[in-house]
Formats: sequence, C-alpha cells, structure tokens
Amino acid sequence: MSGNYQLPELKNYIDGTFSTPAVDRGHSLHDANTGALLQQRRSCNHEQVQAALQAADRVHRAGTWENTPASERAELLDKLAEELAGEETARTISTADSITSGAVIRTTRKMANILPLVFRGAAAYLREGHLDKKVPGPCGEVDYLRRPWGPALLIAPWNGPTAIGSHKVASALAAGAPCILKPSEFTPHSAIMMARAAQRAGIPEGVFQLTLGDRTIGAQMVEDPRIKAVSFTGGLAGGRAIARACADDFIPTQLELGGNNQLVVFADADLDRAATGVVYGLTNLNGQWCRALGRLLVQESVKDVLLDKVLSLLSTIHLGHSLDEESDMGPLVHRGHYDQVLSDLERLQNRGGHLLSSTPLPDLAGNFVAPTLVDGCDPADTREEIFGPVAAVHSFRNDDEALALANGTDLGLAGYVYSSDETKAFAFARKMRTGGVKINGYSLLSIGEGTPRGAWGLSGLGEEGHAQSIEFFTGARVIGISPQDALGGR
Repeated sequence: MSGNYQLPELKNYIDGTFSTPAVDRGHSLHDANTGALLQQRRSCNHEQVQAALQAADRVHRAGTWENTPASERAELLDKLAEELAGEETARTISTADSITSGAVIRTTRKMANILPLVFRGAAAYLREGHLDKKVPGPCGEVDYLRRPWGPALLIAPWNGPTAIGSHKVASALAAGAPCILKPSEFTPHSAIMMARAAQRAGIPEGVFQLTLGDRTIGAQMVEDPRIKAVSFTGGLAGGRAIARACADDFIPTQLELGGNNQLVVFADADLDRAATGVVYGLTNLNGQWCRALGRLLVQESVKDVLLDKVLSLLSTIHLGHSLDEESDMGPLVHRGHYDQVLSDLERLQNRGGHLLSSTPLPDLAGNFVAPTLVDGCDPADTREEIFGPVAAVHSFRNDDEALALANGTDLGLAGYVYSSDETKAFAFARKMRTGGVKINGYSLLSIGEGTPRGAWGLSGLGEEGHAQSIEFFTGARVIGISPQDALGGR
C-alpha cells in the first residue's frame, strides 16, 4: 500500500476561527499499519482552552442558539449534513480514520457515508416537535419544554471517532446547547472536517467549537464551571475522573465506558451461526469497540465443536493493511495499546490460559494482533475488559451456571445469546444485567429503531440513542396555569 496520505492539517476551531494548537508535546501520530510517521501531535494551550470556554459561555448567556427556532436549527443542521455529503469529504475521513485507528477501510467508509445522516436525523427530530410539547393540565394546556442545560463538553474516543463524535455534536446542537468537541488526539481528523463543514454551513460562531489535545485539556474543561453537561465515551479511569469532577455541582454526565461483553451459546444453537457471531465479535473494528466480544460462554457438550468451527473461520480472516479492500481486519490503534493487549495475553497465559488462534499475521511492521480465544482460565481472572481481539472461553453445564457467568462481571454494556429455542433465549436474556442483548445475531447496528443503548454497572451512566442523546443535553421546563389552593390546606 502507498504511504502518501494527505491528512487534514491539525487545527482548532474556536469562536468561528481556525487556529493551530499552540503546544507541541513531542508526540507523533503514526500509521497503525507500518509505524510510519504521519503528523506531529499538537495540543491547545491554556489560553486557547479559555477562549473556547468563554465563547461557549457567551453564546449560552445570550441565548442566541437556544432561542433560535427549532425549525431554523433544523435547517442549519441539514446544511451541515450537505457540506459533509461530498465524496471527497467521505474519502478524506475514511482514509484518515483507517490509517490512524487501524479499522479497515470498508468499515470507515460506511461510517463516513453515514455521517450526513446523523445530522439529518437530528434535524428531523427537531421538526417533529419533541422539544416543545403541549400536555393537559388542570386549567388548560401546559407547556412541556426541554431546554439546554448550557455549554456541553463532548469527549470522543479513538475507536469509531466519526460515528461517535458526530452523534454527540448533532445531539448537542439539536438540543440548543453550544458545544465543544474534544476528539482523541490519535484520531482528530473527522472532527476537523466537521468543523470545516460547520463553518461553511453557517453555524453561528461559538455554537460549535473544536479543541485538539490530550486528556490535559479535557480535564481543564471538565473542571470549569461554565461547562454544564459532559458526554464522554472512553475508558473506566477517565469516566471515574469525570464523574468525580462533576459530582459537587451535579453536572449531568453521560458516560459510556466499555464492556466485557458475554456471548452465550447453548447446546441447541445453530453452531455455524454462533461461530460466525464469535468471529465477528473478535474481528469487527479489530476488537476495538465497546460491544466487542469479551467472554465466550458455551455449553460444555458443544464446546469442542464450536471452537473447531471458530478456529476454521478465523483461519480465513484476512488480517492486513487497513486500506486494503481485501482486509477483514487491521492493526491496533497505536504501539502502546498493542503492548497492553500483548501484556494482557501474557497475564492470562500465566494464569493457566491456552491461546487459540489461527489467523495468519501479515508481513507488516504495524500493530497486528491475531484474534485470539483464551481457554482454561478461572472466570475470576477474566472479569476485566481487554480492549482488543481477545476473548476468554468458559463452559457451563446448565442455565444456572450460564447465568452466573453471564452476570459475573461488574460491566454491563452488551450481551449475545445463541439458541434455537427463542422463548428460552428471551427468558435468559431478560435476566442478564446488561444494557442490551442480541439473540442469534451479532451486529454493529442498534437492535431496534428508537431504542436506547444502555449501560449498566461500570459500563457507564445514562443512555445513548437518537432521542435519548438529544434529551440528555436538556432539562424539563413545565409552564401552565395552576389552580390556587386555599390557605391552610382546606
């Protein structure tokens, strides 16, 4: 593959103006496939962060975006979508995401093409009138309004940066909240393209801003009293830090922190279909996504047959350069994460785990880890998430053992159940303490239109979804004529 990639120049977008992040911390962005240098990473300085906060606060206090009629906000969101709909924009975003995160181009292209639809969906939500309703009251109709808390901080991760970042931005803008997006320092390029599109679309100055940098600037903004809501997708340590920073002033937080997701295979399952689900869960987005497979729980009587089928499928997976159209799976995002996943594998081996893998490694110098199942560990040693193409295998004899294993971690984001008896599968799934369970299938998409993506336990706080994410940035305001009760409670 050619190494001549033209990445967007690293630029903040603060108060309607693009500027170069002032700080060079001496770190670089590297091609996940080859390790080749791509760009020098840069970060905002204190003054740039303060300028963004000041602009967001000014817009909030003036009410200029909040008081813009919903129909006009919707029109601007549609214009932003149009600016993002060009073929060249999609190509730039998908290429940048692919070489920085390692996700294969077929996946990042889909996300880039979906990007305009995210903003159009938010516009449609506004036109449907969900933020301004009338409900019955004792003395006539009552206004039921949802209005923004104030400036919102949006912190997006390096995995799925386009899909996750755009969902946060579209939701905050639809809610009427001025927002500041801080993307991951490893995958900032789709955010830069969104900022360019926002400027061209005529989004007012200070309404949408972009600040580039690492967790240092994220901490500065989270702790600033001008921020009135925080939406964060990332790791548990970061989520805990944000929750602590927001607790004293009860700042609303939306936290999606990952999951050690369980896939349960009963003896009566279609084992070919189950094996496909296992391999998808290990390889999609290179195992670097919140709902990736974490623990495979299989009924004892079919364990060996299922594992043989999984290994046969894994041997056909093309692990290769993320820009290769033939690649089914690419490298991990950066060398530090690669080292961490290898360390996790070594730890499980040292605790009795047997590594099961059959996917050939490519002849490339990047961060490639073959999808791997680890059999033979004590379930107590596999309770934590490994954010990569690694899953533990545990067997069970009956439903009670299966449920104990399925609910045997402190995380609860996603679950999967395979069984030919759908009634039994639904009954089992309803007992799993997790935000969602998919039966007889494994997909990147949400399972139902309008349904939330919930997080239980240490997987996070709050719900995400089309309506849920917009409403997160708002509070209820109820106004109407009231009866007058007599004094003394008569």
